[in-house]
Amino acid sequence: MTTSFNRLVILDFEATCQPGTPPTPQEIIEFPSVLIDLREEGFIDEFESFVRPVHHPQLSEFCTELTSIRQEDVASAPVFSEVFDRHLAWLQGHHLLGGEDPGVIVTCGDWDLSTMLPVQCRASERSIAEVPRIYRRWINIKKIFSKTRRGAKAFGMPTMLSNLGLELVGRHHRGIDDCRNIARMAQALAAVGASFEVTTSLSPSRYPPLPLVLARGEQRRHVNLSKRALPTLLGLASGAFRDSIAEARTLDGALVDDELLAELPSGSQLEVASKRDLAARAGAETPPE
Repeated sequence: MTTSFNRLVILDFEATCQPGTPPTPQEIIEFPSVLIDLREEGFIDEFESFVRPVHHPQLSEFCTELTSIRQEDVASAPVFSEVFDRHLAWLQGHHLLGGEDPGVIVTCGDWDLSTMLPVQCRASERSIAEVPRIYRRWINIKKIFSKTRRGAKAFGMPTMLSNLGLELVGRHHRGIDDCRNIARMAQALAAVGASFEVTTSLSPSRYPPLPLVLARGEQRRHVNLSKRALPTLLGLASGAFRDSIAEARTLDGALVDDELLAELPSGSQLEVASKRDLAARAGAETPPE
């Protein structure tokens, strides 16, 4: 079931960069957000913090020229884990995590949450699997733009703004300014009928291996799931039990799919069954004529 969201958390990271290949690991240096509610006019709130890079603390001249973020801006800034916790508290303060009217993050492209956040979490020794779900599925406004403005190409923020009759305000590639401009685009798209539904989820390959206990009758197998995708799980279970496993369920009977796998905690137990197991079970449950 798709959900159309009204409360949008616009997010646009800035990160360490240099000509050519980015530094390894690349690190977030600005963590901004703008909160809007499409049912109301104007912005609701903003969050912004510079972030001190740890692995490559000295910003390149290229990075400063691109983003306008200076060395003195990040030198005394808190590290990522502290800023992330503050952002999470900000989301909680606005009741954006769950409930009847949850929020969703909106980005301009998929890079911020599909690539940069997992890279930063690894660099900060923080598991991406343990961050709240709001950071692991999001709306790419480029996809909303392309769907709503049929025939228009979503090349980048300035092009989309121009198509919507909006001017670029502030400095492009400064995170908080980009967030404000993306928010204006979202409001303009909503005004012409756009529906804001989740477009992208974190790729299963971005999660760390997941330790699981697989059960089949009285048999138990301890395994590490390398990719949180159902075909990978069924293949792993088939090898562990030397049979063709067709399904997996949680202990409370929920059928496992990719979405559920993304939320499973480490060490979870799953009940697996082959087609023969399922057929035998169905036969046992069928009353005699």
